[in-house]
Amino acid sequence: MQISTENEPKKLTVNDVEITYFDSGKQDISDRLPLVMIHGTGGRTDSHFGYLFPLAAQRQRVISIDLAQPKLKSESLSLEHLSAQVMAVVNHVIPDEKITLLGYSLGSVIAASIASAFPKTVENLILIAGWMKTDTHQVMRNQVWKELRKENSEAIKKYMTFCAFSAPFMSNKPIEEMLAAAEMIEINEFVDMQMTLNADIDITEQALDIQATTLVIGCTFDQMVPKHHSKQLYSVIKDARYAEVASGHAVVFERPAELVQLIDNFTQNPQKHEAGEIIPALRP
Repeated sequence: MQISTENEPKKLTVNDVEITYFDSGKQDISDRLPLVMIHGTGGRTDSHFGYLFPLAAQRQRVISIDLAQPKLKSESLSLEHLSAQVMAVVNHVIPDEKITLLGYSLGSVIAASIASAFPKTVENLILIAGWMKTDTHQVMRNQVWKELRKENSEAIKKYMTFCAFSAPFMSNKPIEEMLAAAEMIEINEFVDMQMTLNADIDITEQALDIQATTLVIGCTFDQMVPKHHSKQLYSVIKDARYAEVASGHAVVFERPAELVQLIDNFTQNPQKHEAGEIIPALRP
């Protein structure tokens, strides 16, 4: 499923960089807050939210930002650079409105950082397969990725696919299908910068300050951001509830319908489950 042709990409210049974003438009039939989506490393709206965007847009206004490579004076990419892009779009499209902010993977880290910095804007927060502080397990995987990248190895896309998808999902797919999926991955300088940023994440202090009503979603078989990272976020955010999906890190591909249902239930009534509650699984 792809973004509808009714939602043509729009452009906004932020710090001399052209940002692409998608806006489903105002929903007159819904009193839900606008849902703002932030994709993960190496992704875009169409690749990470090709299923989620159109389905969520049936319920409320949805805005999704395609992160772009900033024009940096140095070689370092920061959360502040990416957060600035998101907030520029939010302030341009829906100024002075409260939002539900959703982040996936690195997008979750960005979303959590924004929620901490802009508590009057981010009313509700959804963190999917996110993390608070990069640990040794993640650093080692990141280093293997960088070695493959440095060697210009053809195996790097296979490695990324192997890490992203769960064993139960892959076991039911022919190898040809998974190899074809790997070939669709795009790797460029901006992805390199994101991977470097991923290796040095620490938003521990920001997470403690988050005031938003929060849904944390962990993935049972996640090898890239194991579910204990989601549980750590759940444990430190004051008004958080936790749900788990039986998926690998690529939950937006493996279990999109289940993910949409969790998001839909939360955006309809963020307080349905109390802070500290573990939401029962939607499916075994």
